Amino acid sequence: MVDPSDPVVGRPLLVCGMHRSGTSLTASLFHAAGVRLGDQLLGANHGNDRGHYEDLGIYEFHRTALHAQGLGTEGFVAAGTVVVPDSLQPVGRRLAAERGRAGGVWGWKEPRTVLFLDYWDAILPRARYVFVFRRPWEVVDSLFRRGDETFAANPAFAAEVWLHYNRTILDFVRRHEDRCLVVELDQVAADPEGLFAAVRTRLGIDLAAPPGRYEAGLLVRDDEPRHELAIRASLPEAYDVYLQLCGMAGTRSATETAGPHGDCVAGLARGLVEEWRHARRSAARAAELVPQVLGAREASATAEASVAALHGRLTELEAENNRLLFERTELAARITAMRDRSWLRRLRREIRRLGRQAGALMWKLCHHAAPKPTAVGGEPGHRDAA
Repeated sequence: MVDPSDPVVGRPLLVCGMHRSGTSLTASLFHAAGVRLGDQLLGANHGNDRGHYEDLGIYEFHRTALHAQGLGTEGFVAAGTVVVPDSLQPVGRRLAAERGRAGGVWGWKEPRTVLFLDYWDAILPRARYVFVFRRPWEVVDSLFRRGDETFAANPAFAAEVWLHYNRTILDFVRRHEDRCLVVELDQVAADPEGLFAAVRTRLGIDLAAPPGRYEAGLLVRDDEPRHELAIRASLPEAYDVYLQLCGMAGTRSATETAGPHGDCVAGLARGLVEEWRHARRSAARAAELVPQVLGAREASATAEASVAALHGRLTELEAENNRLLFERTELAARITAMRDRSWLRRLRREIRRLGRQAGALMWKLCHHAAPKPTAVGGEPGHRDAA
């Protein structure tokens, strides 16, 4: 088996971060710049319609390792350490060796990698890491909008998962600072050239110029102050980790106004988080209904067009029927007229025949009525006897 740490396997580059933190956007930039992120990538779905850029082999490996420990395969873990069972450890080494065999810059993006950082770092001691983070309330809002059932019963769990992932990132970066780059999603979206420059100078990986992949409409901002205050009041540790990440990335926090964190306020904040999740869930369901409504409208319009077409055809047929009725009436009148003329001709012929018969009869009558010739001085019809 090829040793993944051997120089022949090139330079691994891993893109890591909490779910919904912008790792797909970051990976798409590296992928377009020539970094080999896997031969078989996870396709698009309702949560990411531009694709995830996740190596299916690594993806399934993480899910299998989580399942083997009785954890959800989504990787929503809020505490504890996730280890790779002994039976699966050779599988991970084989996956790394297969992907690194061609050399060059290669790697993968898969959010669950954060839960297995120490495992992969032991296999790939030359690996470089790009950690992407996002404001905790924006990640929570994104999870709520996506409608993950995991957070239906316990909305606050979303912030707890964010905290665990990013706290794990902080710990790993502090132990391997020379091989890690921490960036905020806003930096990736606003300045991809700056990201690539940092990868070259800090991580020693030379990449081609970044492509224009960012689409503003795909990144939903959550500027609702109540959501930020809800996270800070209900889970202040998350906001503290967020500030530390901002310090590593060289960015400014969203706000610097501190709110009260008493038990009462925390309780109200938890209630707000519940309302927040419910509102986003309702909005997601409404969004799911939009295509159905549009489809129904389209079907209705099609049906109306069909009815209009049938009505037009019916009008044409009625006009044709009226025309045929008119022609039938005309034809009947003609037949009647023809029949009348035939009877008249027959009558005329009969009159002529009767006239001839009457003439003949008159001739006969006249012929028989005429007197016989007689001799002079004698009886009619007798001659003298002289």
